[in-house]
Amino acid sequence: MRDAQIGRPSEAARGRLAVVLGGAPPRYLSVAETARAAALSKRAVYRAVDRGDLVAGLVCSRLRIHPDDFVAWMEADRTEPRERPKPASRIGSRNVPARDGLRSLLQERSSAA
Repeated sequence: MRDAQIGRPSEAARGRLAVVLGGAPPRYLSVAETARAAALSKRAVYRAVDRGDLVAGLVCSRLRIHPDDFVAWMEADRTEPRERPKPASRIGSRNVPARDGLRSLLQERSSAA
């Protein structure tokens, strides 16, 4: 996410970059570093690049990802939590056992004996 006024990564994005890069100055990330930072496999990163979800460039025949592109990719996949329907109250309700269920078979066997 970017600050609208300045065009720089937001505080959350800067924090994520700090985790990825540590104390090093910003630099392009390798596929392995991107996978490690995203907690994904390298194959998942390659697939994201192939789909066009993650922007990457070739440098000396190696894929490299700009830190801003990594942050944009991670933040683009965020979803809002869905509100779950409340379960129906089970107090006082009793399910009828299935006709061919274990409980029914045991009742038949005990009534036959």
